[in-house]
Amino acid sequence: MREGIKKKALAQNRKNRKLAKKDVTWKSRSNKDVSIPSMFPYKNKILEQIEMKRAQDEEIKEKQRLDKIEKKRIALENGDEVSEDDEDMADGEEDGMAALLESAQRAAEEFDGKVKPAQEYKNGVDYQDYDLESDEDDDDQVSELHQDLEKSRKQYDKIFKVVLDNSDILLYVLDARDPDLTRSKAVEESVLTKFNGTKKLIYILNKVDLVPENVLKIWMTHLGSQFPVIPFMGSSTHANNGRFNKKLSSSATASKLLESLKKYATDANLKRSITVGVLGYPNVGKSSIINALTNTRGPNSGVCTVGNQAGVTTHLREVKIDNKLKILDSPGIVFPNEIRGKNIKEKNLELSILNCIPTKYMKDPEVIVKKLLTKISNNDEQVTIFKDYYDLPPIPTSDLDMFTKHFLIHISRQRGRIGKGGVPNFHSTAVSVLNDWRDGKILSWSLPKNIATLQDALLDQQKTESEKQAKVAGNSVGATTVVVNDFTQEFDLDALFADLDNAISNQ
Repeated sequence: MREGIKKKALAQNRKNRKLAKKDVTWKSRSNKDVSIPSMFPYKNKILEQIEMKRAQDEEIKEKQRLDKIEKKRIALENGDEVSEDDEDMADGEEDGMAALLESAQRAAEEFDGKVKPAQEYKNGVDYQDYDLESDEDDDDQVSELHQDLEKSRKQYDKIFKVVLDNSDILLYVLDARDPDLTRSKAVEESVLTKFNGTKKLIYILNKVDLVPENVLKIWMTHLGSQFPVIPFMGSSTHANNGRFNKKLSSSATASKLLESLKKYATDANLKRSITVGVLGYPNVGKSSIINALTNTRGPNSGVCTVGNQAGVTTHLREVKIDNKLKILDSPGIVFPNEIRGKNIKEKNLELSILNCIPTKYMKDPEVIVKKLLTKISNNDEQVTIFKDYYDLPPIPTSDLDMFTKHFLIHISRQRGRIGKGGVPNFHSTAVSVLNDWRDGKILSWSLPKNIATLQDALLDQQKTESEKQAKVAGNSVGATTVVVNDFTQEFDLDALFADLDNAISNQ
């Protein structure tokens, strides 16, 4: 009986605690009015003084907040360091860039302690995830949206150092639509200077199905004077897949690259396996390339999670191809020290166009659409593709702002994105346009900055090809225009590039 009474008492106590939580009368946090007796002769005067003091305090607090925001904005524009105390006062101009840095910092924090590998198997492929412990509290592990660029740079350096130190070969993945924008001089300098050429770097031009054949040749010539360049199609899910470079399929390019990497691993004759590190900006297709390489072993053997948003890969993953070859997948890395000299807002727009920043962090997608329209308007072929896809009627205006507005109105009506009162939802419409661009439904590409026109670029390419062919006269294989001689000998990439060049020229 005594135990029954105890249980009833405990149940009653639990019920009372629940009711107490719902009862807010006793724990109100609202400020109580100052209790002044009604008969006090100077009550009104005292109340006025209290109200004036409260208003002055609010004005001072608001002024301090605005001053901090202004100082932070000026410091970020000038590329200066900002105190951590002002982190929460960042203005909207840097929000997108901070969001981009957030995903890589979150991944870097996983590398802040002791490595604990967890080996797994997926679809017959051996892979290993590296999760690292940290002694910091959970609250410190959460990356804030407004974070200091210098603090994030240190986190990126950790990721970059881990990949660089543990890799024998580096595949630097570039977006074929604008390789220079997704290219980092910090990677090249580290490979050439810090390691004295012991690390081998190869550029992977991904998403070649989204650029014309002649543009692809120009970029391969432009980049190939410094490092080997390989065209690649890591994914075949683009809406316009097959429009350009039809013979450079995912399976063909992956099998050729994997064959060359395996040959190098065998010829190196090391007692350990060769590690291939994959680097690049967010959403350039690093994980898709690794999945394409593993798919050569059989269908559906991809081991890396992929997505059309930036920041899908959040940790380091080692994929074992065989006993001689391993591939290291890394989160997307952006080097903030390269952004400091540029206008943050402009760089933010450029990275947003390439979908390096998640759509949910784009506070002003209309401006990004305007930037995209500017890029497309510089090429007649891109304009034609753009107009045909959206069935765009003539818009009689030469002002870019007005054209963007009328374009978004047309798309909002076309797709039913109308708000209350028949007002177009510009934000939602702009996001849908950016999603079309991300998925390859609308196309745009860039040329190297040192090439004024496409005709000049083709002439320059033909001249380079003739010079290299003259140097290697008598060679049965012939030299490709995109391979550095030292790397060519070690990787035996001549045959690989010969096949790829033939595939491009025969289209």
